[in-house]
Amino acid sequence: MVLALQERIPREYELKRFDLPDMSHREMDELVKKQLLCRISFNDQPYPYTLPMEYYYFGDVIYFHFTTTGKKMELLNNDPNVTVEIDWANEMLTDYKSVIIKGKLVPVDNADERNTINLAMSGAVRDKAGIKSLLSLPIGKKGIDYLSASNIPLALLKLDVKEMTGKKAQ
Repeated sequence: MVLALQERIPREYELKRFDLPDMSHREMDELVKKQLLCRISFNDQPYPYTLPMEYYYFGDVIYFHFTTTGKKMELLNNDPNVTVEIDWANEMLTDYKSVIIKGKLVPVDNADERNTINLAMSGAVRDKAGIKSLLSLPIGKKGIDYLSASNIPLALLKLDVKEMTGKKAQ
């Protein structure tokens, strides 16, 4: 595909390799801590299935609450390997950062860890207003408390990171 594209481009516009600078581990950690949303891609055919998701970063672990029904759970049951993308850009798009994380989603089975994370996540939702704010939804109608109170079955999953890379424009 790239070769076919290169063959059609006039010589004066030849593609030259340009690599953005790598982010340090500290820079990647800071970006992941500051953002609220990520894009998570599940393995599907013929294309990846990608969703915007709110995530929670505690310590050095990324947690997700998923409803236990729907396409994402079907795909997750078939293959727990995912790619997570977290980014930031200024208004002019002259400065931006992007982190790509590849890993495996695993259930949080330990009751103590699950309780600790659920309490921390509900506090984070109240403190940041999370996705509710981004979607302009009434505070009392969405979020973890709403889902739990509505008897919507939830699964707490964490990302077992296999690879993490980051690039920046600056």
